[in-house]
Formats: sequence, structure tokens, C-alpha cells
Amino acid sequence: MDILLGGRYRTGELIGTGGAATVFRALDETLHRDVAVKMFTPTTPDDDAYRRQHTETLLLATLSHPVLVTLLDAGLYEDSSGTMSNYLVMELIEGQDLRKMLAGGPLAPAAVANIGADLADALNYIHENGVVHRDIKPANILMANTGSLDTRLHPKLSDFGIARVVDASVATVHGATIGTANYLSPEQALSQPVTPASDIYSLGLVLLECITGEKAFPGPIVESAVARLLKDPPIPETLGSDWQELLGRMTAREPDNRPTAHEVALQLRSWTETVVLPPNAGTRESIPPFPVEAQPHRISAASADTGNVTTGNVVIPTPPNRAPSVG
Repeated sequence: MDILLGGRYRTGELIGTGGAATVFRALDETLHRDVAVKMFTPTTPDDDAYRRQHTETLLLATLSHPVLVTLLDAGLYEDSSGTMSNYLVMELIEGQDLRKMLAGGPLAPAAVANIGADLADALNYIHENGVVHRDIKPANILMANTGSLDTRLHPKLSDFGIARVVDASVATVHGATIGTANYLSPEQALSQPVTPASDIYSLGLVLLECITGEKAFPGPIVESAVARLLKDPPIPETLGSDWQELLGRMTAREPDNRPTAHEVALQLRSWTETVVLPPNAGTRESIPPFPVEAQPHRISAASADTGNVTTGNVVIPTPPNRAPSVG
């Protein structure tokens, strides 16, 4: 696909496709740099796909954090038939997503602690800004490959397409379950209101999979969703008491029993390095560092998804005037 978007973004290699969008590598002909362009499937202003596209654009326009993929620009594209499509221009992340990385086997606990601390910091940031991601899963976590001799992996959280602003007035229709079955929180599986604690549960399942190499709740959609209502995820004793305690709290069936994202970040960070907090951030007892193990596998494939608006000629479509039906 070779088209020019916004008079400056020349699309090229296909990076990935999904049910609602296609991502291309593109050249920004103004700044002479490679970017990623996420092009949405054409929709009409009164359907659910349009609402999610619009939600993603508006949310990311307000968020800026080192562990979120940066959104550089956004706009509308009209093809030769007059069909309109939304597109997002994003920072290009060179590397695999975490799902593809885990296909090669589990990661070292020290690497998982670093990845988890970074992601928990990002979740704390969006939660403080009133946003719940609702779809934390390996496929939405990009592992940046800087091409240098970095001593750690750098995760980037992407895809805010089904994110929800806490207490938003326009909500998903009652009874709709949103998220990915293998990583749903119990309250999501029950189609109950979600809170930041839902993201913590999902992150706990992701970290458990990173260490063990196995999904805690595999299988078909319904079977996987129902399983977490009947039992807690199995956490092997071989992981040690520290991991057992933290993952057990993160995946508690009652949302009120889960730690906050900031508490998770502090715990994980203290296992791999000294925690340095701003003067007004309070203090926390030091926890013995987790033993450093083998370095994780190196990555090289290209991937990209979404992030936050910082610059560019942003064109945001008119929002729908009603909550669309779902499912």
C-alpha cells in the first residue's frame, strides 16, 4: 500500500493487521523519519467501532508517559471512492510484542520484575488520570529493541481502543464483556463495572505467564472467562515466597484486596534496583533484591501500535451523539 497521508506520511511495509485496523511502516517526508501508521477500517459515526476509534484518539491525546507509545499525529483519509478512514501516526517501535517473545519460552524473573515495574508505573499514571486500560495482555505490550547494548528490556503499552474513562457518562452498554478472555479480571468476566484494580489483575496474569511460560486460564473464550470465577490462578511454589505473595494479591478475586499499580511498581522495582523516590513521594521499607538470572532473548522484528499525541496537525472526528449497541 503506497499512499500519502496528510501530505507527509508515505505508507510502506505492512506491520500488522487486526479486526479494526491495519498498521504500516511509513516515512514522514517532512522530518525524514520512519513512523507507524495505524489505519482504521472505515466506519460510520453511529457504530461501536467508530466510538472505539474516537475514544482511542481522545484518550491518547491527553496521555504522555515513557512506557506509552507516543502518538505523533492523527487525521482522516479519503480514498478514490470517497470512503473516509481515521488514521493515527505513532512512534515506530522496533521489536516484538510480548506475546511473540513468550512463544520462545519464559523470561528470567529479574527481567519480568523490570518489565512489570515499568508497566505498573504506566498503569499508575493512566489510573491517576482517570483511565482504565481494560485490555492488558502480551499482544498489547511492545518490547522495544533500541539496537544498542541495553542491559534491560523496554516495554511499551499500546492499544487503548477499549480503554474507559472512570465514571464516564458514555459507557459500554450494560451486560457487554470487553477485553481478552485469557486475561479478563473476574469483574470483567461478570460484566460488572471495571476499576483500576481490573488492570492489576490482568497484569498479574501477564507477569505469571512471563515467568512460567503458560497461560493461567487457557482454553476457549467461555471456559477461560468462567474459570477465574471458580478458582485462583495456580502460582508455582518454585517461584519463591515473594513472587507468590505479590502475584497472589494482584490476582485476588476481590478487587479491594489487590494492590495499587504504584504499590506493584515499588515492590517489583525493589527486587532489581534501588528505588529512588521524589522528596514528596514518601518512603517504603527496602525489600531484599530478587536474584538476577540469565539475560532474556534478544528481539528484532518490527511492531507498532498506539500512544499519545504530542505534536502534529490533529484532526479529530465528531463524536457519536449516543452510546452505540455492543455485541
